[in-house]
Amino acid sequence: MTDRLRAVFDMLGPAENRFADPAAWLRLEQELGRTLPADYKALVDAYAPVQLHRHLYLASHPACAWRDLGEEIRSDAEGWNEWRAWESENLEPEADPRVICNRPHIAFGTPDGLIPLACTD
Repeated sequence: MTDRLRAVFDMLGPAENRFADPAAWLRLEQELGRTLPADYKALVDAYAPVQLHRHLYLASHPACAWRDLGEEIRSDAEGWNEWRAWESENLEPEADPRVICNRPHIAFGTPDGLIPLACTD
């Protein structure tokens, strides 16, 4: 565990590890075609599903049947891929995710795209 991750664990308190399941992560990563960050998986294993400090939502876990992270990623990716407002000609460069992410094309839920893992207000 990195020092920053340890600081987050210290701030959040004891982990519950309700759904920790390495096999569930492996299945999800195989489906996505990419490995997810170890510190992200450690946080989700420790606390998800949870809303942290009323602003950050780790709402799903790949081993939780009623809040399945894989289903959430697929659903969010589909929605983001359908809503492509950033492709408007009227968008300022500082609001265009293609500029922000330094990518000519933005896709969600693909091995070379963005993976929606958490949300915030």
